[in-house]
Amino acid sequence: MATQEPTAAPDQFVRLLHKSIAAEGLSLREIGRRIGASSAYMSRLVNKQRGLPADETITKMEQALNIEPGILFDAAGRHDAVLAKVCMNEKKRRLIRQLEPLTDEEVDKVLM
Repeated sequence: MATQEPTAAPDQFVRLLHKSIAAEGLSLREIGRRIGASSAYMSRLVNKQRGLPADETITKMEQALNIEPGILFDAAGRHDAVLAKVCMNEKKRRLIRQLEPLTDEEVDKVLM
């Protein structure tokens, strides 16, 4: 019977995690402590031996690493709780769809 290789978290997620850990100057052990995970878990995650963590864990990672809320979720290809809630509302979903054709510069003007 063949063993199944673990599914790795997406490259973009792992790269952002590496970059953020380095920027904060924290060890995997310290990140693990802050999010309630072992250093072994963190090692497997950053070495692409683990799949994506649960949403709650991603949220804790964003907090522990001072990452803007939702950014790690974007890198993971998932919606965070706020975006998921917005997407459940038809009017808000229609508003988001109206923003899609705007350029980045036009979005910046809307956000000012």
